[in-house]
Amino acid sequence: MASRFWRWYADREFYKWEKTVLWDMIETYRRPRSFAPLISIYVAAFYTGVVGAAVTEQLYKEKYWEEHPG
Repeated sequence: MASRFWRWYADREFYKWEKTVLWDMIETYRRPRSFAPLISIYVAAFYTGVVGAAVTEQLYKEKYWEEHPG
C-alpha cells in the first residue's frame, strides 16, 4: 500500500514538473499580446474626463451667472 502511494505521488510530481517544463518551452514562441484594448480604454477614459470637465464647467458658469446677472 505504501509503495503504491509513493508511486502515485512520484507520478503526480513528475507530471507537474513535465507540464511546467513543456509550457515554459512553448511560452517563448507565443505571439505578444496586443495593446489595442489597453489603448482604447485609455482613450475612452481620457475623452470621458474631457466631457465631464466640460459639463462641470458649463454647470458652474450657469450657476455663476444666475447668482451674478449682468
